Parts: sequence; structure tokens; C-alpha cells
Amino acid sequence: MLNSYSTAVEIRDSHVDTAILPIGSTEQHGPHLPIATDSLIAEAVAKRVAGRLGAFLLPVLPVSTCQEHMISKGSVGLGPDTFYYMIRDIVLCLKRQGFKTIILIISHGGVFMANPTVRELNATNPDIRVIKVDLVQFINSPEISSVLVCKNNLHACEFETSLMLFLKEELVRKDKIADCEPDVPRDYLNYGNIFKYSKTGVWGKPSLATKEKGERIMNLLVDLSIDYINKVKKIPGGYGGNEK
Repeated sequence: MLNSYSTAVEIRDSHVDTAILPIGSTEQHGPHLPIATDSLIAEAVAKRVAGRLGAFLLPVLPVSTCQEHMISKGSVGLGPDTFYYMIRDIVLCLKRQGFKTIILIISHGGVFMANPTVRELNATNPDIRVIKVDLVQFINSPEISSVLVCKNNLHACEFETSLMLFLKEELVRKDKIADCEPDVPRDYLNYGNIFKYSKTGVWGKPSLATKEKGERIMNLLVDLSIDYINKVKKIPGGYGGNEK
């Protein structure tokens, strides 16, 4: 697989035209998960997807927008404009090198700037296709829902904790796991940080997590990501044309 450990000559001679950029975050994940959780998950999914698609895997971007967590010491993020310009510059670099498809695999649910970023890049660069794969959107899919017991998975929850038990069990502080299910909708995070609704920064039931669930979820995330990518590739490109 082509990645940042490949040489420039190897990448050039491969004639690869698909690149994958995993996007994570550096933010609190309760008392039991590391602040690198989102980045580790994004990287793991992206690596497996790149291997199956024969794509060039870029290093994980470990920061994104995370206003709802930045009150927590050690959590760092970007402003929405900075995020847009960073992704734009990376995409335009890849475009100049001949890449035709750039896939963003995002594991952090708070990257709300991703949608307008992808729309703008596709609208202004009709000769390439930028695809956003939002891993969080798959939590409520029938496939992953059948694995999870808790239906309120938002942060440092059964979903993420299971994945971390599978990927990096040694980083999970099992003795610190504690459930917290705020009785408010997710969009309340538009008005205040997560600690207004959760004393620990957890949103869900990590106590239900298992390593076995994590392995099943990882395999499903890869399959669902590839299925979504293939479907988007079939959509006629460009924002031009006539009304129907």
C-alpha cells in the first residue's frame, strides 16, 4: 500500500489517482480514553479502505473543529475557516499531481465545516471528486445498530470504546469507565460545551463496550465506507447543467 513511508518515485510510478486523507481530532474522551481516540479510529479505517481500493494513504490529520471540547485541557482544534483552507490546500496539491478522487475519512462528529468544504471544492473543481466519508453517520445504520446495545452513542461511548478496545486495548483505562447519558439532544452542543450536559465528557454507555464488538464494528465501518464511496463515484459530477 502506498503511504507516507513510500518514496515519491514509488508513488509517481504507481499512477495511483485516488488519495485518502483520514481526519481525526485531539480532544477529551472522558476519563477512560486517550485524546487521540478519533485520530486512531480514522487512521485505522482509512488504512483498511486504502488497502482494498489501492489508494494512496496520507498521514492522519490530528486536529479539526472541536469547539464543544476545547474547555478541556489538552484538547486543541481549528477554527472553521482554518479547517476549510487546510483541506482546500491539501486537495489542490493532490489535484496538481494528477489525483482524480480525494476521500476524506472523518471520525469526529463535530467537523460540521466538512460539508460546506466538500461542496465548495467539488463545485469549483469539476475535474476531480472530493468524497466525505463520515464514520459517525454509520452508527445508526442497521448493520452497526445490531452490534450496539445503547442507542445513545455520541462520545467516548459504547461505539468508540469498543473500537479502542480492539485497536489499542492498552490505552483504555478500564477502571475509569463510567456511563453518562445526557437527557438533551445532540444539537445542544451548538450552545455550550459538552461539560454543561456531562460531568465527565462521556455521552453514552462505554460500560457496554467489548473488544469483540470493536472488531465487528471496524469491519462494518470499512465495508460501509467502501460501499458509500462506490455509490458516490457513480453520481454524475459537477454542479453545472440545466434544470430538469
